Amino acid sequence: PEVLIAAHPTRGIDVGAQAAVWDDIRAARRNGLATLLISADLDELIGLSDTIVVMLRGEFVATLSPDEVTPRDLGAYMTGAALQNGGAD
Repeated sequence: PEVLIAAHPTRGIDVGAQAAVWDDIRAARRNGLATLLISADLDELIGLSDTIVVMLRGEFVATLSPDEVTPRDLGAYMTGAALQNGGAD
């Protein structure tokens, strides 16, 4: 199987180019290409992912549905705050 690894695909590009990159990623997914998206843009992750896996200090700490998570939730897992509080608020 083929895999698309997109590491920070829209960092430093303008909004128009960003939309084109997002369209390309969506098209790849529709065509059955497995996609690994790595991004600090939390809205991008939520908008383009089927499943979001959060890592902290090299450990998997959460597997989340983009339909049920907010950027704030993701940030809480990324910083460890959600783990200290027993989950995202």
